[in-house]
Amino acid sequence: MQKQPKKLIIAVIIIALEALILWGLGVWSLVALFLEDTASFVSALFLLGMVLAAALWASNIAIGVWQHKRWAYSPALILQLITAAIATASFGGEFGIVWLGLGLLVPAATAFYCVFSKEVRELLRPTETLE
Repeated sequence: MQKQPKKLIIAVIIIALEALILWGLGVWSLVALFLEDTASFVSALFLLGMVLAAALWASNIAIGVWQHKRWAYSPALILQLITAAIATASFGGEFGIVWLGLGLLVPAATAFYCVFSKEVRELLRPTETLE
């Protein structure tokens, strides 16, 4: 097995942690769905489905990046852009939480940088030779 670049390992760790957090949020939402009083059961069920779908998507991306799958490159970047958008929204508004915004933005920026770096990009997006 070839040695993995450090930036690839960092990106996979961050993406896997994002997936793990989403799985935890999904379990928490499932427990809250049945143990707490929800304003709308249908909305809570839909949100649970969205969180679990995002967790599955992030897990699939982490596995794909680790295995150097070509298809995983764009979704890895998109996942970090979505996380960064949520992070920047966390800074403002009536209920803005700076530590939450930074906690989302710093890992997303780091993973974006690592996935976009030359050595990782060449692993995930190899150039094809025309014959």
